[in-house]
Amino acid sequence: MADKIFSFSATETGYNHIKAEPSKVCEDASGFYDDDQLHICVVADGHGSDNYPRTDRGSQFAVDVAIEQIKAFVGKIYNPNSENPEISEKESNELIDKLLHTKINETHLLQYLSRNILMKWREFVEKDVEENPFQESEMANVSEKYKKRYMPEDISERRAEKAYGCTLIAYVVAEKFSFGMQIGDGKCVVIDQNGSISEPIPWDENCQMNVTTSICDSDASDEFRFFVTEEKPSAVFCGSDGIDDSYAKVEEMYALYRSILKIFVEHGVEVGKSEIKEYLPVLTKRGSGDDVSIALIMDIQRVTELTPVFTVQTELFNLENQLKEKQHTAAVNEEKEKALTSKMSAMMRPGIRTPLDHQIYNQINELRVTMTQMDEEILTLQRKIDNLKLRMPNVVAQCEPGMAEVNTASDSDVVVNAEEDIAVREAIAVEYVEIAARVEDIEEASIVNDEAVAVDGKSVVSEQSATAKETETHESGEMTASEPQKIVISEKTVTIVEQMAKVSQMAEQPAVNEEAEVDTKASAKETPEE
Repeated sequence: MADKIFSFSATETGYNHIKAEPSKVCEDASGFYDDDQLHICVVADGHGSDNYPRTDRGSQFAVDVAIEQIKAFVGKIYNPNSENPEISEKESNELIDKLLHTKINETHLLQYLSRNILMKWREFVEKDVEENPFQESEMANVSEKYKKRYMPEDISERRAEKAYGCTLIAYVVAEKFSFGMQIGDGKCVVIDQNGSISEPIPWDENCQMNVTTSICDSDASDEFRFFVTEEKPSAVFCGSDGIDDSYAKVEEMYALYRSILKIFVEHGVEVGKSEIKEYLPVLTKRGSGDDVSIALIMDIQRVTELTPVFTVQTELFNLENQLKEKQHTAAVNEEKEKALTSKMSAMMRPGIRTPLDHQIYNQINELRVTMTQMDEEILTLQRKIDNLKLRMPNVVAQCEPGMAEVNTASDSDVVVNAEEDIAVREAIAVEYVEIAARVEDIEEASIVNDEAVAVDGKSVVSEQSATAKETETHESGEMTASEPQKIVISEKTVTIVEQMAKVSQMAEQPAVNEEAEVDTKASAKETPEE
């Protein structure tokens, strides 16, 4: 496999772990492996509860064991009979066919892999306990129930693996197949050959809030989920839940990953790796506060070819965000108009018009003008979004592997005229510029309208509008609590933060009392399902 495909991982201690008194160790772990035929990326996330005192070791064991067992598993598939190459090739093809076409709910090769990972992980745990017996000092904050498991009077009843519990996500890209496997929470995001983004590993409904399945569960072998395909991805991102919990919406996390791809394409692999390492401390501080890990596999050549697709996806993300903001503002204005109309109806008396009546009447008329303008802006944005979605298949087609060779092959039946291809690309670029210019005009008009509404709103006093405003503030407060901010983390010309500032139009987060934030996050500890 060409060197154009590479793997990488990075882990950062959570901001809340650093600020805690006493500070807590990083409970995440990540790793990767590359050779000519195999690429692996792995993320493990330890449980934050005090009842799992060695969860940080468990995470590292899980990463190390997963990489070791995956290498052995893939090696056995490609070379099942090292003593007879001819038989080995035939058996290898049969194994690959079985891997790709056996239903997951039947006896599947990946189930054998997961069981081997669990077995070896438990061996690591037992060895660590034998070499480093549990100490009373480790049990200071452990409940009596768990303490009896770790330090029972009868050593045969010991359940040490609970102390090392963690989640695990791994993704593998080989010559003839790719697969992912997962137990617990976190996200595995795959970008396919067309640039489409998905999370192909099935989600586990048992992973809700701060409860998750775990590698330490007694039935862990039945809790693994799998995905297998013969297609190679353009890129894969495995992230611990500290990553996805930093975003209010999954689309914002996808925007982060597109920004990372853009950095790698425009500024090289080493700069891309450096930027991830620099950005993770910012993300945990402004986001979840939890430990954060990202592991990736990237086909840099294919990702480069897909740059126009990612550009359109970014434009759609921005326009859809603006559309949602406009729609929210329109809904608020509608509530204000109803409140003003209701107030005016209650105050008016037959044949009598007071100065206050006239004032409210003028406010209603001005608000209705604003609402009409807002409706026009919403329609304009919706048209732009629809046009970009219609254009997307053409953009994807232009980015197909080998398209450049096809376009220059004049003797082919499927020749695509190079000049027409350039014209199409230029037309797309021109339309992008027009979109950006029109969006700026819309935003300027919106600012003027919002200021007018704000002035009018000062004189509106009614139970209905007050309730609407209170609801709006409450929802916004909940949302921004988990949103990372647009901040500059270095003096470099290019940073992931700056890329995110271009693709994510998020509002400035209000200052949060750090001590209160630590207490809140510390109380919401992750515990595996029993």
